[in-house]
Amino acid sequence: MINYKKFKNTLLKALPILFMGSLFAQPTVAVLDFAANGLPDYEVETLVERLRSEIPNTKAMRLVDRKMLENILKEQGLQQSGCTTEECAAEIGELLGAQFMISGSVGKLGSTFSVDAKMVSVSTGEMTRTKSVSFDGTVGGLLIEMQILAWEMMDLKPPQPLLLQRAGGDGVDKKVTVAVMDFDPRGISMLEARTLTDRFATELDATGRAILVDRRSMNEVMQEQGFDEAGCTSEECAAEVGALLGVEFMINGAIGKLGDTYTIDAKMFEVATGAASKTKNATYTGPVDGLITEIEILAWEMMGLKAPNTLTKKRKGTIVSETPKVKTPGGAALRSLLIPGWGQHYNFSSSENPSDATKRWLHFGMDAALIALLGVSYQAFLTSDDDAVATHVNYKSATDTQQIESYRTTSLGHNEDAKASAQQTNILIFAVAAMHLYSSYDAFTNGPSDGQASNSKKSKFDLVYNPNLKQPELRFSIALD
Repeated sequence: MINYKKFKNTLLKALPILFMGSLFAQPTVAVLDFAANGLPDYEVETLVERLRSEIPNTKAMRLVDRKMLENILKEQGLQQSGCTTEECAAEIGELLGAQFMISGSVGKLGSTFSVDAKMVSVSTGEMTRTKSVSFDGTVGGLLIEMQILAWEMMDLKPPQPLLLQRAGGDGVDKKVTVAVMDFDPRGISMLEARTLTDRFATELDATGRAILVDRRSMNEVMQEQGFDEAGCTSEECAAEVGALLGVEFMINGAIGKLGDTYTIDAKMFEVATGAASKTKNATYTGPVDGLITEIEILAWEMMGLKAPNTLTKKRKGTIVSETPKVKTPGGAALRSLLIPGWGQHYNFSSSENPSDATKRWLHFGMDAALIALLGVSYQAFLTSDDDAVATHVNYKSATDTQQIESYRTTSLGHNEDAKASAQQTNILIFAVAAMHLYSSYDAFTNGPSDGQASNSKKSKFDLVYNPNLKQPELRFSIALD
């Protein structure tokens, strides 16, 4: 408990402040230093000082002088960070004549910083508000968080500039803050102009280079200043609004109509200097809805970026008029000539015959089996040929009659095996080639035709699967009609 006799002189010094406080209806608040958990004390003191300096900007409460707070604590024999309970904060606040006290802590766990703050009512000793903040980044980024925390502790929405600074971060590729005024309509309706402006703002945000102020915040600022957005067309007016919003750049422009031709003129300028940073314009002839694509492309160009291919193709009409590619028998034949079954798969997506689903795997499986046999046969030829050469060398170097006869017989056997393997390899090569040709022919004859003519009227060979025999078979059919 506090010994009030020891603070008699301090109370006498505080009477003028208490008297002045009674003249104002605005409540008073004092901020104790936060406890440091894992951070140096001087860093936490710097962060809390930023919180203190932001509270007067809220105009919600009057901040008690820090020196007065330090004098009271010094007389009490306490440190600010040591007064952590609600009771202690309430007693100190009563001595200060403050209605509210704010205390808290700042900690660090790994790369994450945490800030916990609470506001205590001096009259009741109870907590009236608590706020917590988690932040990933450098400790310097907490400065913005402390400023935002000051507004939140006052139960107020932080100003747009602070929120924009938070969103911008402290990285190398910092985004620019931008506000977009409604484009001035010239020959088109106000509704059309606002629709195109909204599409421009949406695409501007999609570039990833801009942090946009929402229309509601901009309208609130303009209403507070007595501005009418439709009448705020000059650069001076836009710059003044941009300064109030705390953005770096403002964008305004006009959309006009000359006969069947539409024009878009947009300008981005720095709020700080009022100088034009970039100007872009576009001319378009066609229906008014085509302006959507033009203004989307303009948003990318305004940020110094190349528009995505989808937008440029849409401008050229390739997306709007794009139709599915027509499948042809030649395309199917070429595919199966390269890989048997590929052409049948190409045909299958447009075919209503369920057997086509099995056919594509039959062609591919037959070709794969033939190639596998070809590989085995060729390897057998190489082995027999090597053995024949090795045995022939031994035959020529042998001097014993029995050895000579043995090597001779063995060499002749290897030669016969090599010839048989070579002959089999040649046959398999022709079989693989024939399989490719047949698969190509089958894909061509069963492929899509002009006018979706029925392929049943053609005479054709067909490789099908016989479920009774459980094996593939070659079928020849002729249409009689």
